Amino acid sequence: MKTVIIGGGKGCRAIIELSLGGFLKELPIDICCVVDLDSNAPGLVFARDRGLNTSSDMYAILSSTPNIELIIELTGNDAVLESIYKVMPPGARLIDHTFAHIFWDLVNAQEDQRRQLREITDLEQKIEKERHFLQSLFDTIPDPLVVLDRNKKTIKINASLSEFSGFSSDIALGMTCDQLLSNTELADKCRETAPLLDDVLQTGKPHTMVWRTNQPEEAYWEVTRTPISDRNGNIEAILGIWHRITEKVKLRREIESAEQRFRSFIDSAIDWISIKDLEGRYVIVNPAIARAFHRKVDDFIGKTPNEILPRDMARTIRIHDQEVLAEKRHRTYDEVIPIDNHNYHFQTVRFPLTDYKGTIIGTCTIARDVTSEKDLRDQLVQSTKLAAIGKLAAGVAHEINNPLTGILAYAEDMAEDFPADDQHHKDLKIIIRETMRCREIVRNLLNFARQEAPRLETLSPNEVVNQAIMLVERLPQFRNINIEKRLECEVPTIRSDPGQMQQVILNLMLNAAEAMKEKGTIKLVTEYDQRHDKCIISVEDTGPGIPGKPD
Repeated sequence: MKTVIIGGGKGCRAIIELSLGGFLKELPIDICCVVDLDSNAPGLVFARDRGLNTSSDMYAILSSTPNIELIIELTGNDAVLESIYKVMPPGARLIDHTFAHIFWDLVNAQEDQRRQLREITDLEQKIEKERHFLQSLFDTIPDPLVVLDRNKKTIKINASLSEFSGFSSDIALGMTCDQLLSNTELADKCRETAPLLDDVLQTGKPHTMVWRTNQPEEAYWEVTRTPISDRNGNIEAILGIWHRITEKVKLRREIESAEQRFRSFIDSAIDWISIKDLEGRYVIVNPAIARAFHRKVDDFIGKTPNEILPRDMARTIRIHDQEVLAEKRHRTYDEVIPIDNHNYHFQTVRFPLTDYKGTIIGTCTIARDVTSEKDLRDQLVQSTKLAAIGKLAAGVAHEINNPLTGILAYAEDMAEDFPADDQHHKDLKIIIRETMRCREIVRNLLNFARQEAPRLETLSPNEVVNQAIMLVERLPQFRNINIEKRLECEVPTIRSDPGQMQQVILNLMLNAAEAMKEKGTIKLVTEYDQRHDKCIISVEDTGPGIPGKPD
């Protein structure tokens, strides 16, 4: 029987000695490999010295070794036992650590047998001692156990089955399995699966299945029937074991449910969520991150940021992760991340992840795109500045208006003293014209700065546009900007607040100048949509536009 032993302790060495010494004639095993994480484990060293294969990778051995018939688990670790169940090849049978003690008993029995051959007078006493020992061992096993003869009659039960069935060991002798479990929740299942006992007798192979019962409440049992052979290899009995796994099944369900909830949360989150191990390799990445970089989630798993992200970004991530691990606490960062040639602002929270022992095993990162919020804050600051400038401009305009009035009055008086064809008269007319223009600019500035409730008037869209252009065309930031107008002559008048309309156009022009870095072309267009009876005022610029938001 091609066999793999998991656990290289003293029990492993005992089994190897039994196998190599020919002491397991009733259970011939061909040990193809011994597995243990400790390369100096006594059983592993013993196997290696005897030329047997050894390994520290249980998963690789169980998945790559062909025709494994038997797995003997000797670690005593339930987690290892559960892992074996998950990866053991189909058709293989498992003897776990709770039952593997029988091999050690066989070693003792063999030693007793040798002594019995040398000391025939002590034979009966030693046999009785061994029987008592085996019965005690049998009774200490917490799972219900029964031994049936070839006629499927009870030969022996342990204390656990006696308590579970309600029958003492003496009364249970000669009962069938149906009769033995007739007063238990397993009665129906026992009757349904009784024919499988014949299969075990015919094939000589163990059989394991899971029973589910609903009365009095849902329960799960792992039922194993193992043939027991005599010295000649003939099957003389069947060992039945009922191992209750209800808690394990429910725990597995809870774990799977928790994993599903966690995965649903991760996959549906619009924030960037990732988990990395202590080596900086991604363990979990949600789809939001993968979409942003036009990749699949699997492209990230097992890789470091250096292997998949831009160099500067990967360096920032590595530094911030190291800070979090060094300080062993969460930290918040404002990070700028370049995506598709645009910079996006992220508020990132990083914190260490710990296992059930409190040992740090990695880092978790949750990043939220706050680019829109930052832009809104910047716009609010800009609006506040504009409001302050408007108030200041209003005060300055009032101060300028008075001397302009004096200049205009004196220039008009002086112009009357010179003939119309005199050069002085012409110069004074230029002064009068430019002074009037300054007064118009001041008046528009005062109208723009005035904060009042909307005052609807009938006005021309073209006039509002011209007044707005007059206010900004000589500003320093418009020195290298070409302002184009395409004003439709047939645009009808509209009802609106002239100050607020002008403020809207001015804001659009100022934003355009800022976007173009004070160099480019701004086009102002007025037109009339006859179909919808609407006047349209549009402001266009040659700036880069607003970048799209990452997925």
